[in-house]
Amino acid sequence: MGRAKRIAILGAGPGGTATALELIAAGVDPDDLVLIDKARFPRPKLCGGGITFRGTEWIARVLGARPEGGGTTNELEFRCELGAFAVRERGPQWVFDRGELDLALLEACRARGVEVREETLVSALEPATSGWRVRTGSTTETFEWVVGADGANGLSRRASGLRGGITGRLVEAVFEPVSADTKPGTLIFDFDPILDGIPGYAWVFPFPDPARRDGLFKIGVMDGRGVVAGDVLRRWTEDYATRLGYRLVDSKIHGWPERYFDAGVQGHRPGLVLVGEALGIDALLGEGIAPSLEIASYAASRLRRALDDRSATIAGYETGFLASAEGRNLWFQARLADRLYGRHPHRWLRVLFGMPYLRALAGSGREAYGRLAHHVPALCARYALEIARRGAPSAAPIPRVARPAATSRTAFAESRDVQ
Repeated sequence: MGRAKRIAILGAGPGGTATALELIAAGVDPDDLVLIDKARFPRPKLCGGGITFRGTEWIARVLGARPEGGGTTNELEFRCELGAFAVRERGPQWVFDRGELDLALLEACRARGVEVREETLVSALEPATSGWRVRTGSTTETFEWVVGADGANGLSRRASGLRGGITGRLVEAVFEPVSADTKPGTLIFDFDPILDGIPGYAWVFPFPDPARRDGLFKIGVMDGRGVVAGDVLRRWTEDYATRLGYRLVDSKIHGWPERYFDAGVQGHRPGLVLVGEALGIDALLGEGIAPSLEIASYAASRLRRALDDRSATIAGYETGFLASAEGRNLWFQARLADRLYGRHPHRWLRVLFGMPYLRALAGSGREAYGRLAHHVPALCARYALEIARRGAPSAAPIPRVARPAATSRTAFAESRDVQ
């Protein structure tokens, strides 16, 4: 029987596996780590699967190459009734079926000597005299540290009593084009749901199916405030896809919660840290993969120092993260989401699609999505200049040129407060 593990990582998605890989890179012995997940990998996972440049940058650095089975896209496109513009990054975006990507990261952990326990449900988590007790089935083990990487509503956050951010919703399914004008090399982000009272956006992403079927797309919608009923989101998604010329090939349109980062979230108790979606992801677009990888880098560096100091606490875990580059950027995304999905969304849509400086910055190819916090002073100055020249953008509803045949704005707007 091997020696006792020191660190249990609950959840083997990108947040958990990335934390394990970063801890090993920081010098932690793989024999001190165990990854625990209730699923058997590869697992089906609801996710658009798009990874923006900073995520591909992390994967290339840590794994050395892009995992097999994915595709490369050329650019992002933001669109709504007001128009469209390209968002170009410093490098490629990758698209994966999440089952395949998660398996690749998990196998990288195994290859480095990490013990992986699949199909193992954690039924209880509670503080011990030194560390945390983790119960799986009839077995209880005590670990010096627990890394909570078990998602939006996982046991780690609930058992630790840590405060989280807003929990939103997404729905998604796989579609095939019938008469659609497809863009297989582009990740499309469509903010038209806002016009229907849904505080979020829709997406059309190429889908690299593991069975190697060509020409499939993932289409879905995000409710960034968790205020619209799931059946309304599903109906909106199917109507939207039909209007664009796509046909559903999934058995149904699936739904899932997601938790967003904000400055007030908590991520640490003695002997426990939260990473990935358990801490919070991008509140503007619900991007989870790249933030989870970067949160893991921060958490691993702080946890390694705590291990070296033989300390059960990490002073300033949350404030330290807010001061980091990824923390500042996630904070900035949350502020943008507060405006675009808040009281005057039509005004902020007009800002997003009508501000020349912002569009030029997005299309420059010099930046990476989710790394724009350092532009806050310039963006504020340009916005003030636009107001001085033209006045504040109108908050009046943006009229639609065309409507989905089977829906009406009133039906969706009246559903916003349905839980």
